[in-house]
Amino acid sequence: MGNINKKAVPLSIFYLKYLFFTLAGIIAVIAGIIIIFEIMLINGLVYPANYAQEQAKAAEERIVPAETFSNELIPSLCKYVLFDKYGNAKEGNLPGNSLPDAWEAVNNSLNGKYGSHVSLLGNQYYYTVVKCREGYCVMAYNLIPQYKHPLMRKYLPAPQNMLLACAVCFILLVVVLVSVCFGRALKKKLTPLISAAGKIQSQELGFTIMPSDIKEIGDVLNAIDNMRVALKESLESQWKSEQAQKEQILALAHDLKTPLTLVRGNAELLYDTGLTGEQEELAGYICKSSLQMQDYVQKLLYITRHGYKLELKELSARNFLESIAEQAERLCAARNTSFQMDFNCNAQYFMADKEELLRAFLNIFSNAAEYTPEGGTIYFEACTEDHYMIFKTIDTGRGFSEEALKNAKKQFYMDDKSRNSKKHSGIGLYMADLVIKQHNGELVLGNSGRTGGAEVVVKIPYVG
Repeated sequence: MGNINKKAVPLSIFYLKYLFFTLAGIIAVIAGIIIIFEIMLINGLVYPANYAQEQAKAAEERIVPAETFSNELIPSLCKYVLFDKYGNAKEGNLPGNSLPDAWEAVNNSLNGKYGSHVSLLGNQYYYTVVKCREGYCVMAYNLIPQYKHPLMRKYLPAPQNMLLACAVCFILLVVVLVSVCFGRALKKKLTPLISAAGKIQSQELGFTIMPSDIKEIGDVLNAIDNMRVALKESLESQWKSEQAQKEQILALAHDLKTPLTLVRGNAELLYDTGLTGEQEELAGYICKSSLQMQDYVQKLLYITRHGYKLELKELSARNFLESIAEQAERLCAARNTSFQMDFNCNAQYFMADKEELLRAFLNIFSNAAEYTPEGGTIYFEACTEDHYMIFKTIDTGRGFSEEALKNAKKQFYMDDKSRNSKKHSGIGLYMADLVIKQHNGELVLGNSGRTGGAEVVVKIPYVG
């Protein structure tokens, strides 16, 4: 079982640590921006926000006593307009659409509201009104930091906007870096979890799960460890059961050899008793069938010891069909039914495991013979179509029910009301379908419109 780490911390604490790093990074960025701004102020690269206002006040002291007004008296950070006493603009560089605001500032100053500000084009402008000999000089300015160098003022964003943009960029960088670090750290914490899941998937169940220093991950690891132990015990129990079953099958298959040898030996002795022609034919069937059963037993022993694998070989289509016909005729003779075959196959050769495919067809014939009444007929047809060999087995019984058409290929299915019987175990068509699928073929169930009985179609691919 996995050990519980008593020093493990909740995932929320692990997350809060990186959240703290994020907040600390943001604070550091803001502090850095403020320090940079202060350095720019100290070194005279940027004017403080009230610099234009101070310059306007200083200019006022020069404009009032001046005999003649001159634009040289106006500070570089200010725009201006010169009004006569009637409100007519005589000169200045203030935009025309701001002149009404400037004249309103004059009126405010005359009414004792000197220093009031109005909004102009979306910005907050402040006005300083100076009474001079020619009339009224109005200086307009912004209370924002500005670059000292004229070119910088002209082509760069305002200092506060520039620093704000830098702050946003650096904050985003901090968030990204902390997120990457958090992702890597979390991935490292999840490594034992991913490793444990991978080993269980590959059925490597003898490993030891190490504790995690994250509480929630540790809980999941402990649950996985419990699952690992339970799965290991289950697989070991299943393996022991399969081994016991395998040993019993080997013992039973080996014990079958003795009675089969006796059957074959006694059938051969019958030839010395003066049999009739029909009796000799039946004795021959017994000998051949016992030999075939011995081959099955031998194959069963091999499969039990070494596992199952198809042995695909190139088979002659005609020879294979003849083998099918021989087996089917024997089976039908034992069930007192007739067998008719129609061979119209263009294929010369195909790849198959002869014994396994023969066994599949015998299961199909056995199923057809079991449900065909005495005196009935089983038809077997073979043809080729679109690189497939098509084999049809048609009987003259009652056919499949709707339920059987859906379920007859399932293992142990025996609930077909129209073809019910206690003589079969429900694995004949299942095994036939399994073998045919292993040959990349298809088994299709249906009912014949010609006889009304069952129709089983087998499709096996061939080349050439």
